[in-house]
Amino acid sequence: MTAYVSSLLMIAGLYLIAVASPGPNFFVIGQLSLSGQRQAALAAACGISLGSVIWVLLAMAGVAALLASAEWLHLALRITGAAYLIWLGAKMLHAAARPKAQIAYDVAALEPMRAFRKGVLTSLTNPKSGVFWTSAFATTFPLNAPTWMFAATALMIAALSLGWHVGLAVAFTNKGVQGRYRRLRRAIDAACGVVLVGFGVLLAKR
Repeated sequence: MTAYVSSLLMIAGLYLIAVASPGPNFFVIGQLSLSGQRQAALAAACGISLGSVIWVLLAMAGVAALLASAEWLHLALRITGAAYLIWLGAKMLHAAARPKAQIAYDVAALEPMRAFRKGVLTSLTNPKSGVFWTSAFATTFPLNAPTWMFAATALMIAALSLGWHVGLAVAFTNKGVQGRYRRLRRAIDAACGVVLVGFGVLLAKR
């Protein structure tokens, strides 16, 4: 039981770092929020969260079907996942050393339903999501996990994804938050980069 809880906490930590790092999902919500389209940004956040749940369900199905019967594949995915985390962390450290990136604020107005569909599509086609769910997640999800672990993981990811992306949509409509984020972006990237590299090294040693 303790081992499964530890795995859940590790998955949660990795996922939170992954969603916090800039990427397609982040920029879709950021653009809509910063252009004043709060309702569209919230709809896109819900769509992205649905995409995350679909990813985790597909990933768990793959873990159950393949990794339990193929130890070599588990090892290969673990090494791949560790390399991905280290690479992503190094990329964030590199980004932290560069001048502030600018987010394009001029985006076309979107109806909430279109924004929702855009969020789902962005999440499902996000290459960062694909690599994360098929490598880093797959190698931290325990082999031969009980049924409750599958349900707990899916619910946890749904809650974390919805909480983060909706919170991001709300926060970026606040001018004070916008200014603070621009000032702290490099420090945030640097901190996330260090943690990702550390997780990658830890995963490689498991």
